[in-house]
Amino acid sequence: APSRVQCAPPATMGAAAELEMELDAKALREIEKKKRLMELDRDKKRARASHGASASSSSSSVAPGQHLVKKWVVLDLGHRPDKSAHDPWREGEDFGVHFHGLGDGGERSRRVTLRELRAACPNAEWARFDSRDWHCVTGWSARGLSFRGVPLSTITALLSPRADWRCLFQRSADGYAVGVHVDECANAFLAVTDGDGEVLSEEHGGPRLVFPDCYGWKSAKFLSSIEFTADASDAARGFWEKLGCHPRGRWAREERWAPGASNGVWTVLAWITGLYRKLFGERVWELVMVHGGRALGAGAAVAERVAGVFRGSRARARPRAE
Repeated sequence: APSRVQCAPPATMGAAAELEMELDAKALREIEKKKRLMELDRDKKRARASHGASASSSSSSVAPGQHLVKKWVVLDLGHRPDKSAHDPWREGEDFGVHFHGLGDGGERSRRVTLRELRAACPNAEWARFDSRDWHCVTGWSARGLSFRGVPLSTITALLSPRADWRCLFQRSADGYAVGVHVDECANAFLAVTDGDGEVLSEEHGGPRLVFPDCYGWKSAKFLSSIEFTADASDAARGFWEKLGCHPRGRWAREERWAPGASNGVWTVLAWITGLYRKLFGERVWELVMVHGGRALGAGAAVAERVAGVFRGSRARARPRAE
């Protein structure tokens, strides 16, 4: 009997070819997907490498005199401003900051909204500031913080502050004030949102300037106004500087406390809080830091108000020159 050759029907052969083509297409899509993921990963590594060149970036070593914490600790003066006067979370991009010391002689002032600042950014999009470290003068550091905002260099290009400015002085809606020397402003930026695009939370003070070369107290929460001044010594007349903190506050140099008697007092206080951490753990230490800092800040604020009243009384009592 003649041998029978089994041949696949044409329809079956066509289906097999289609299946093979479909599998090839899926494989190509997977390859393209993996390529895109590799490109994104490479871009992230490049961004981290570029941030690593600045003092703020995460590194394998801990900043001098610091220990790492798991989260960004919330520290403030113990009270928050009335939202009828300061509410960037409701106002959104209509929220504005007052700038003073603009123009050749520093005679101009201007209120600038977040919308105007975003429009000054490339493609009208907030710049990314990823993998940032935050160093507190009290000895802790938080790593890997992400922000969206605008570089200070973009703001100064937009507003043209006085040419001879040597200090950037910040005032807050809660009464806080702090100055930063011009040399520490090179890498600064206004942090408007967190990494997810939400306005920086109330507990962290909303939009605020960040100075990567400085300890965190140089970054004013609840920022309401910024003044460019010609006197570099203005960096020494902020809230904590008046109580003995260093006028420059550069963490790489451990400029925590100003020289003098207050240096010893602050060193002892820092040692005591560190002892709490060693004896009772991070949670107790954090509670001591938060509530102790608020009590100290509140006491200092009251003392400053009393001193201001006393100075005013003395000025009124002084006889006027004829």
